Amino acid sequence: MSRKENNGLSFADFIFKKVCPDNKFLEEMKEIIPWGELAIFFNKHLKRNDNRPGRPAYPTILMFKIHLLQQWYDLSDPQAEYQIKDRLSFRKFLGLGMESDVPDATTIENFRHLMEARNWGDKLVKMLDEYFVANGLIRKEGNIVDATFLRANSRPAKDEEKKTDIDAEFGHKGFGYSGTVNMDEKSKLIRKTNTTSAKLLDHQSVEDVIIGDEQELYGDRGYTPARKDLKNKMPKCKIKIMYKKKRGKKNEPAPELHPLKKAANKKYAGIRARVEHVFGTMKETFRFTRLRYRGLERVANKFNSLAIAYNLRRFGYLLKRKNVELQVNYA
Repeated sequence: MSRKENNGLSFADFIFKKVCPDNKFLEEMKEIIPWGELAIFFNKHLKRNDNRPGRPAYPTILMFKIHLLQQWYDLSDPQAEYQIKDRLSFRKFLGLGMESDVPDATTIENFRHLMEARNWGDKLVKMLDEYFVANGLIRKEGNIVDATFLRANSRPAKDEEKKTDIDAEFGHKGFGYSGTVNMDEKSKLIRKTNTTSAKLLDHQSVEDVIIGDEQELYGDRGYTPARKDLKNKMPKCKIKIMYKKKRGKKNEPAPELHPLKKAANKKYAGIRARVEHVFGTMKETFRFTRLRYRGLERVANKFNSLAIAYNLRRFGYLLKRKNVELQVNYA
């Protein structure tokens, strides 16, 4: 990953600053994202020798910005390279001048593989969670768990030897994977994620997204079988999972829920539904419909990347709404 240094302001850069159209969203992200904390994170987890022979590598923070653009605008690696070269607003967000080198598709792909190999997705989700807690955006008053279907980019094969994605499996929504989030109820910020094959039922992976500081935990009927285990493992947390009807006897209808359970379901449903905003943003705003990558490790990194991109976008909205003054808590 090499780059061309442009220290002076060229005439082309002067014109660029004059004519570049404003992208309000990217301008907002450029201002509010805690780049300092992210730079500290990458410096801690990636030691580089800048004195070695050859052209210097592209800054890690630049590659991460490109990675964010890929999530927000649903760009493949070649599309990301082309759009950065074509769109002035992208160059402005990245801090690239008109004559600056742009990372090619292979360099962008290599950075994604680096994130996968070092599990940066999980670590960044956790780092941002700590940052949001420190700045009062997450108050640990209530959490919501839910899962969404991630459609595989390959078709299932009857012959296992011909299967192109060995980790993808059939679930009740199709062939692919399942991404689970633990979301803060008030702020709608994602606090933890987990990715499995679609074959696993929602309640079978819920413990993998439990943080341990939850005071209330909401979930839909898919998590009903896990209610007892969660109560035993989280005695200080109020488990507010919706109730499901029990199966009726053969040739008989299922018995009706007790009125109190019906009332509880109605109350829990209104709160639990807030998590749909997360998946709606990923699939409608970010236009994510199908995975580009194969294998659980790559899919998990993609889902974490979507969660990070969502959280940063949501962060901007919360700052505008609450006019929060940020406190830097990382050394």
